[in-house]
Amino acid sequence: MTLNDKEYDLLSRFLRSLGLEETDDFDMKIEKVIKSSVDRNLLTIILLKDSPWDYAHLEKFMNGLNNLTKYKAKIIFKYNFNIYNDNLIDLVSDWFFNTYHKDINFKISVSNNKNNDKVTLEFLNDNDLNEFKDKYLNELNSFLNFINYVVDFDLISLEKHEVKEVASETLTIDKEKSFENEKKITEESIESTLKDNYQKMLQEREYAKAFKKGDYTPTKIIQIDTNSGGVDINGRIFEITSKDTKSGRTIFTIGIDDGDTIYCTAITNKNNLKKDDLLALKVNQNVRIKGNVTYDTYRKDTIIMVHFFYSLPDTPLRDDNAVNKRVELHLHTKMSDMDGVSTFEDYVKVAKHMGHKAIAITDHGNVQGFPNAQEISKKSGMKVIYGSELYVIDDFYDVTINPKDILLSKANYVCFDTETTGLNNRFDRIMEFGAVKIVNGMVSDRIDILINPEVPIPENIQKITNITNEMVKDKPTIKEVLPQILEFLKGSIIVAHNLSFDYGFLSKAMHDNGYGDLDLPSIDTLKLSKYLFPDKRKHNLGMVCKYYDVEYETSDNNNDDDSLDVGTDDSKHSAHRADYDAKVLADVWLAMRADLTKNNPNYSLLSLSKLPLTQAFLSSLRDSNHVTALIKNYSGVKELFEVISDAHINRMGYYSFTVWPFLNTHRNDLLLGSGCFNGEVFKTAMHYSTKEKLREVIRKYDFIEIQPPENYRYLVETQEIPTMEDVKTVIKDIIEAAKAENKLICVTGDCHYVNPSNKVYRDVIICAQQVGKRFHPLFSSRRARKDSRIFQNPDQHYRTTDEMFEAFSFLPKEEASEYIVTNTNKIADLCESIVPVKTDTYTPTIEGCDQNLRNLVYKNAHDLYGDPLPKLIEDRISSELDGIINNGYGVIYWIAHELVKKANSDGYIVGSRGSVGSSIVATLAEITEVNPLPPHYRCPKCRHVEFYEDQSVSGYDLPKKKCPVCGTIMVSDGQSIPFQTFLGFNADKTPDIDLNFPADYQSTAHNYTKVLLGANNVYRAGTIGTVQFKTAYGYVRQYFEDFLHYTKEDVDNVVKKSKVACIAYGCVDVKRTTGQHPAGIVVVPDGYDINDFTPIQYPADDITATWKTTHFDFTSMHDTLLKLDILGHVDPQALKMLGDLSHVDIKKIPLAEPNVLSLFTKDDALKLEHKYLKPDNGALGIPEFGTNFVRKVLREAQPKTFQDLVIISGLTHGTNVWNGNAQDLILNNIADLKGVIGCRDDIMVYLITKGIDKHDAFTIMETVRKKGKHLSPAQIQEMLDHDVPQYYIDSCEKIEYLFPKGHATAYVMMALRVGYFKVYYPLEFYATFFTLRCDAYDIKSMCNGIDRVYNKLEELRGLLAAKELKDKDAAIIDTLDVVLELYERGFKIENISLEKSDATKFLIDYENKALIPPFKVLDGMGDNNCLELVKARNEAPFSSKEDLLKRGHISEKILKDLEKMHVVDNLKDNDQISLFDFNF
Repeated sequence: MTLNDKEYDLLSRFLRSLGLEETDDFDMKIEKVIKSSVDRNLLTIILLKDSPWDYAHLEKFMNGLNNLTKYKAKIIFKYNFNIYNDNLIDLVSDWFFNTYHKDINFKISVSNNKNNDKVTLEFLNDNDLNEFKDKYLNELNSFLNFINYVVDFDLISLEKHEVKEVASETLTIDKEKSFENEKKITEESIESTLKDNYQKMLQEREYAKAFKKGDYTPTKIIQIDTNSGGVDINGRIFEITSKDTKSGRTIFTIGIDDGDTIYCTAITNKNNLKKDDLLALKVNQNVRIKGNVTYDTYRKDTIIMVHFFYSLPDTPLRDDNAVNKRVELHLHTKMSDMDGVSTFEDYVKVAKHMGHKAIAITDHGNVQGFPNAQEISKKSGMKVIYGSELYVIDDFYDVTINPKDILLSKANYVCFDTETTGLNNRFDRIMEFGAVKIVNGMVSDRIDILINPEVPIPENIQKITNITNEMVKDKPTIKEVLPQILEFLKGSIIVAHNLSFDYGFLSKAMHDNGYGDLDLPSIDTLKLSKYLFPDKRKHNLGMVCKYYDVEYETSDNNNDDDSLDVGTDDSKHSAHRADYDAKVLADVWLAMRADLTKNNPNYSLLSLSKLPLTQAFLSSLRDSNHVTALIKNYSGVKELFEVISDAHINRMGYYSFTVWPFLNTHRNDLLLGSGCFNGEVFKTAMHYSTKEKLREVIRKYDFIEIQPPENYRYLVETQEIPTMEDVKTVIKDIIEAAKAENKLICVTGDCHYVNPSNKVYRDVIICAQQVGKRFHPLFSSRRARKDSRIFQNPDQHYRTTDEMFEAFSFLPKEEASEYIVTNTNKIADLCESIVPVKTDTYTPTIEGCDQNLRNLVYKNAHDLYGDPLPKLIEDRISSELDGIINNGYGVIYWIAHELVKKANSDGYIVGSRGSVGSSIVATLAEITEVNPLPPHYRCPKCRHVEFYEDQSVSGYDLPKKKCPVCGTIMVSDGQSIPFQTFLGFNADKTPDIDLNFPADYQSTAHNYTKVLLGANNVYRAGTIGTVQFKTAYGYVRQYFEDFLHYTKEDVDNVVKKSKVACIAYGCVDVKRTTGQHPAGIVVVPDGYDINDFTPIQYPADDITATWKTTHFDFTSMHDTLLKLDILGHVDPQALKMLGDLSHVDIKKIPLAEPNVLSLFTKDDALKLEHKYLKPDNGALGIPEFGTNFVRKVLREAQPKTFQDLVIISGLTHGTNVWNGNAQDLILNNIADLKGVIGCRDDIMVYLITKGIDKHDAFTIMETVRKKGKHLSPAQIQEMLDHDVPQYYIDSCEKIEYLFPKGHATAYVMMALRVGYFKVYYPLEFYATFFTLRCDAYDIKSMCNGIDRVYNKLEELRGLLAAKELKDKDAAIIDTLDVVLELYERGFKIENISLEKSDATKFLIDYENKALIPPFKVLDGMGDNNCLELVKARNEAPFSSKEDLLKRGHISEKILKDLEKMHVVDNLKDNDQISLFDFNF
């Protein structure tokens, strides 16, 4: 599925919120996101998918949803394909195996008929069928229904449907049917069976052939076809994936590239295809493969079935055999936005091998590659020259040449146009001159001259201009007509559309013929149009005429595509002859002048030479000069960071622009190079200008870059420079001028990839549509046309010294050596070895915060546990505080305390996340409510403390006990969470304190950090978005179509899928865009500037964003600056609403109340009528426990205590912790809930109780909780030596991610508090639930009783099953489920009340034991509409329906809905007075 940039970014952000980083692995897009107007944290997300689900990705997706904590999501799936396909067979098989861990005992087949789609399951006997029907079918349907796969299953037992031989089959004829019809059906059935048998024979023989070993012929992939048999190939691995099968084997798919590509399939065995050996294979490794060629019906491609494989040495790196070697000073990595395609590591690997002493990194307009380059430099020992290729412009915009102080209203003008033999005024000639003179605002004269160019007119130019060689052969030369032209121009301001083009041609002609250079004041209407109409994409003369309503005749050659002439402006050679265009231009200019002078009659030509840079103009400006900036020393680091920040913050437009004045004040410790062909030096040299002008430009730079002529090939291909020889001429002119200015001349490569073979990846990126629907500068929409000429992009690989000498063989070797070797090494020596990105930890400082923290902790500790403190508590507090403060983390705790304190003072509660609940200091600093001490009693009166012996229980589960000292009922607390899980044994891990603020308070909390720490000290954490595989795959297809001009059908059917994939992998991880962490705030310490650490920018370059972000991806500076995670969540918002409605102190709610705990196993406490709802647990609507998945876990696990619920929370938030792990242990009675692993901390605590050293226990816990890591043999043996059960060890090995106990505990506390309201304050619970956690309503059903609600639910579920449910109705099912429960408890929902209903909140009618719905439940009423309606009602009661429409600002549709619901029965239609209104 091809997504635009906005769609891709939206999907990426959604998947990242699920913990899924590989956006391209999920072939879908977000069609719609519906945000609840009640529950701001609840989103209904409609996903459109183009390809069938495979179980591996679906499981990841479902786990991500189950682990989702940042917001609540309801997912609705839609598909662009028929689900009845072969993939469904694999999906069902894999689901069955992964769910029940046994092979299927039935055969699956799919029937895909238009009117009879179904899936048939064939069982050997009735017992198997009945067992499946009883045990598994409902679960399978539930699984499939979740993804909107509503499947019609046909279960068949072969005992009843016995297969018979065709020859002996007996036919029974229905007497009511015709014999002929029955005969036809029978014959078709026999024929079908015979065909099936034949196909089966072919498949079996093909399968046998694939596995037949021997007779392997060495061959190249390009020579392989389906008849090749046994082959012996070698090549590079570009892809390797694996999939476990139900039989215990693993299927590896290996993509091989030897110049051509092919997929190979390896199925593990115990001999030559061992799983561990195959797992050891890596991408880019060379291998030899022997196997048989076969055809893969799934891939619809030829593959090799692997029999043997052998690892081979890496491909030798290219050598640089020169004695004296060059240094590369101009190089782009994958951090150059959609341009560079090699990693810096790959560059360094080659440069190091070649013996180059240094290498530069100069990505376009950014320094985001610095952190990685710094790491590579440290690992490799290679000196890195850090820099960037900047987009430099003046701090004003000039649309003139030779401006004078002349009033536009008083001047005379000549509007002129030329037609030329080509696009370069240095090497091509004028062949027509047309002009119109304007005096006093009126056309006074005109001229048109055909000119003999004295060179043949190229054929393509003849076609474009309709001027032929025959037409000009007898015409005067430019020398002969120049006097006439100059006389016509005399005394006027000259005007042209694309002035630099026409002015340059005319000035060159004058210079060549002894007239000197043209020095008349001039105006460029093309540049002026771009300035005046920045929102317009096209500015050719025809389009500008449209903007001013100037008549413009369209000819056959005219084309509105603004890229008609690639590399120059479209205004040349597009439609008309010079005289016509000059006349039209005169009309355009007069209209422009009128606009400019309308409000300022004194507007002058000088004003047009200093136009201010508006934001709108910068956003459209594509013209800039590339400048290479290299850092000389540490002072230069900050200079460049400030330049990058200024460009991204103050002058962000189409590019991040740097203005010369700012650059000149920040270049003391930078070296500026003249850049590539987009640099000002080359632009000036390639077009006609005086030598002094070129020298004037060269003076701006510290060194002058010249590049291999091949680098400029694009200019030749687009005819901006006629030939490669002319390119060399331009290079020589630059050398001459640079020498005259005593500038160092350096040969640079402008590298965009490492090896010549990598060029195809950049070709793909050049073709790809970029963020904001932009094209690469080397591409255009015209180049994608099938009738356009195909030409190659420049070769820009990392060149050896000898390759550079070959490229500059047109220069004397000694001179070339100076530029290639001597001077590049001089520049390298001028740049010191530096580490530009700080690596130490810089925590913020708040005066006195360490002592304040210590005082606060001990004060609260003494208040709770007395003074002196019990030794265990004193030791824990002292140990934590010493580690925290000594490592500089006290300020982090204090900031978190202040943030929570601020929210509390504003009437909000804050929930903690992550492992912060492991810290007693965090508890006593009021950052978290989770108490990590061992379970204990404390007396609230006399402060007596007793610790409980069994540390495996929760303090909340302890039996009630009176204080033995004073008789007061004691408080029980403590969750047995070791501090080490948070900060390690030495408290030396940077604290990651995540806080859940109410969703409606998050932005306030974010902004409070500016008050607390200073507005210039806090920034959002930046992120970098790169190209992922599936996006790259789409780019490659686009490349074949647009660049190579394949048809879509050819790409589908001719181009190998392996070829597309191989190229796509080469494009992965190229930078596309930037973003911001959803909650992360980065803190800069006082005394430092953000540019000491990183430049800054806006997320995704959006200058309207309210926060600036770090330029570096925050992960690259995670241990350098503090990041505060301030999240928004609906749960604390809901608790505040519940507390406000009930006047219950949230913190005083008991957390082990028996009736509330019972909700998680049964619904007795709810006292349901059970008219429609069957007995079940009562967790519906309770956060973290109310989903279908978790309620199913509750049914199977049957938790009884607070501790049990903590384990459930861990099980349902981890990866591979419940499914296929703890679930099996519990269901098979191997372990109970307390015996399985729920949270990461449980492992450490349990192993310590088994006698394992606490450090070893910690290490084992850390190993298990991290994805991709496995226990070492030594760790396993240590566990066995201490009598750890084998099932426990096996369980550890299956786990990929474990939830922290502190986080799980916080969730359970939140859930039990909500559950308390559900039991004891039901109306408050339901009012809050419907207000904050729902955004889809069917109010007509909701307020009409339990029967209506049940019937509506049945109707919606029927539509869902039939795949006829509308998107907006799908979320209503979840709402009505809770509504049904409400009715079952004896409550009801009233009708909307015009007098009582709130705008957005459900209100409580205690007298009638009912809820009053808000106006927002009406379909089509947004929050603002509802607020306006309530405001109008409060100002005065509505007197009529007419008044309601007028003052309430509701629509006719809403009024009709209110009428149908009898809400406005008491209102008359209008306020007109009738005679019947009087009582006579």
